[in-house]
Amino acid sequence: TLFDDQAIAVTVTGVNDNSPVITSNGGGATASVNVAENTTAVTTVVATDADLPAQTLSYSILNTAGTDFSKFSISSSGVLTFNSAPDYENPQDIGGTDGDNAYVVDVQVADGNGGIDTQTITVNVQNVVETPVDTVAPTVIVTGTALGSSVGSTSTVTFQFSETVSGFNLSDVAVTTTSGAPRGTFSNFTQVDGDTYTATLTRTLGGSMKVDVAANSYTDLAGNPGEAGSSANLPAGVAGDPINLALNVPLADISGPVTVTIGGVPSGWRFNAGTDNGDGTWTVQTSDPAALTVTTPSDFAGALVLDVNMHWSNSDGSPASAYVFNNVEVYAPGAPIFALSADDNLTGSSGADTFVFAQPIGNNVIYSFDAAADKIDLIGFTGVNDFADVSIANDANGNAVLSISADQTITVNGVDAAALSGANLLFDVDPVTTNTGTITIADGAIMPFGGSIDNSGTIALGSTGSGTDLEILFRGATLTGGGQVVLSDSAHNVIFGGSADTVLTNADNTLSGAGQLGAGQMMLVNSGLIHANGVNALVIDTGSNAVTNTGVLEASGSGGLVIESALVNSGSLWANDGNITVHGDASGAGSATISGSAMLEFGAASDQHVTFDSGAAGTLKLDVSAAFSGSVSGFTTGDKLDFGDVAFGANTQITYAANDTGTGGMLSVSDGAHVAQVAINGQYAAAGLQANAEGSGSELAYDAAAANHTMLGGLANDTLVGGAGDDLFFGGLGNDMLNGGLGNDTFVFAAAGFGNDAIQGFDVNPTGGQDLLNIAGLGISSETFAANVSITADGADTVIGIGMDSIRLVGVSSAGIDQTDFILST
Repeated sequence: TLFDDQAIAVTVTGVNDNSPVITSNGGGATASVNVAENTTAVTTVVATDADLPAQTLSYSILNTAGTDFSKFSISSSGVLTFNSAPDYENPQDIGGTDGDNAYVVDVQVADGNGGIDTQTITVNVQNVVETPVDTVAPTVIVTGTALGSSVGSTSTVTFQFSETVSGFNLSDVAVTTTSGAPRGTFSNFTQVDGDTYTATLTRTLGGSMKVDVAANSYTDLAGNPGEAGSSANLPAGVAGDPINLALNVPLADISGPVTVTIGGVPSGWRFNAGTDNGDGTWTVQTSDPAALTVTTPSDFAGALVLDVNMHWSNSDGSPASAYVFNNVEVYAPGAPIFALSADDNLTGSSGADTFVFAQPIGNNVIYSFDAAADKIDLIGFTGVNDFADVSIANDANGNAVLSISADQTITVNGVDAAALSGANLLFDVDPVTTNTGTITIADGAIMPFGGSIDNSGTIALGSTGSGTDLEILFRGATLTGGGQVVLSDSAHNVIFGGSADTVLTNADNTLSGAGQLGAGQMMLVNSGLIHANGVNALVIDTGSNAVTNTGVLEASGSGGLVIESALVNSGSLWANDGNITVHGDASGAGSATISGSAMLEFGAASDQHVTFDSGAAGTLKLDVSAAFSGSVSGFTTGDKLDFGDVAFGANTQITYAANDTGTGGMLSVSDGAHVAQVAINGQYAAAGLQANAEGSGSELAYDAAAANHTMLGGLANDTLVGGAGDDLFFGGLGNDMLNGGLGNDTFVFAAAGFGNDAIQGFDVNPTGGQDLLNIAGLGISSETFAANVSITADGADTVIGIGMDSIRLVGVSSAGIDQTDFILST
């Protein structure tokens, strides 16, 4: 059998005969996936291909009509995404049922050799509970404690935002005035928390001002720019008649009504619109806040602050607000209506009114002016003496404007300039106010007065922590009528002048309490009683002008009376258990009395005549003792003289020289560098003047027991006791008991028959105080001593025998007694 074989190699060549297959999302022609709204990720399309070697697959979106293909993108690796995140609340799908949040897209995979697969994917967008997007602009309310009108007064300003803000600082805040001149500065800027900030506003110039926060200067945490905020008008008028509140908002930019909430409203006060909420607040909705008025009870006089909060919508729909401290001044019917030395708003009554403006003033407005009956009194304006000196013209609204200078104007609302004549103006006429009741200036308020004030009632300043002011207008005010000016026990009560040369003359009133008189901007002449009776001090500060007193300046409260300025006192100072301190020179040779445990302190030169009251335990302190040219009376045990510029020590010398009549003398105290000389009325001994080793060491007290005394016995048996001085004893006849006490004492035995005397406390130590026995009157000399004087021991005592008489030294050893303990005849 024949056969043959041959090896045959067969090569199998692969061909791309398999199409790719989509396997993701369950595979198949259709798929469904769920995604959350507000996200772009959808799914990753995955496919397989059976051909070998492995094929490179690519993915794409088919532009199939009726699908949402334009809203998707797919990467070359199959990552399918939304072009923009879908919003469930605002569906944009057109695949399937429009707007059902089911987005349809056709995806395709290809192997590059003609093999493809497609899948229709329905993307179901799921609702998510979303955090609301904050688009509301934050707002700010600006409030503050009352700001006094005197330069240097301060207010704590609070910026209360509607929510937590960022980017807010003092560069966003401005102090604005009608004149444009800056009148205050900020300091102590503090962030209390996220929505509350505070700062200290200090007045640098008289006049009204408000605090503005600029719009868009801060944002909330969502980035919304903030609204502007502003804090204050000062209306004045007559009790029982409507008083315009002078509220202003930018009406041209307002959409809809303004909601006004007014707080701090006393019972019996009523507004011309709105609702009384029954809790001291009113709510008003008005299209014209400038027309709001308040009417007080007809028997009220004084000033208080209304808290006015206004809210409205701007024409662009954004919210806005303003907060105003509205200081309302109410005068009794028939009384003058005074304007503050600032921008002020005054309202006339149904009667004939006099509106008083004393320089300096701001830009003022008078409402309800009756040109037929009312008058304007201009006081102290240089070069303004008659009608021709005043510029009067209408403003753009047809209101008469009296111009004294650019920053000193009076607008007469609703009155044409042509209606005013010389009959409406007064020049430097002294206004007269009569008060028989009570004028109350409440906490945080301010009220002006000037001219003659016939006060038989009470004017009360009631600060409880905020600046409460009584402004005395230029040229000044005179208090008569014997009434009371009562300041509450608060350091924040202030009576000050419209200018530094304004004079308050107290003819006969009693002014009492705590706070400040002058605040560096007023002159003071007192013929009545000024009484510091509070726990807080009453401080008189008239700047460079001396206080003139012909009446009484008294302190009985623990806060005391402090006079910062010089004092011309021909009246009386009375430290009546309350301290009085005079920092400036005290002249006028007046009287001063110290009662109880009070201290009267002169910080500079003084010529006052000071009396320590009977039973007092007070102190007279002389800070510049060499400049004291007055006198001291009543100085006795328990009283002290404090020499503030004399340092007591080893070199201190204290001397006293009595006058020829024995009714007084001159006390001299020296530390080697300073010498003080004080005239003292009364009978004193140098040994009774004791330097105080306590405290500063500059006090001098008088100890009557330490003075030198002469002790005289009689015919009978006497007991004579000395003190701490160098005493002189004359026992006389009888058997006497003598006690020298401290000091260098002398016991005199002048004639035979003096009896059998005993001496206690006899000191034989020259260092401790050498006592002596004077027997020179008995004619015994050193030569006859031994023959006439016997010295013997009797137990612990020493008995000295002279003839029939004897002297017993109780407790003294005889070993220490010899001729050196005697004064002998020569």
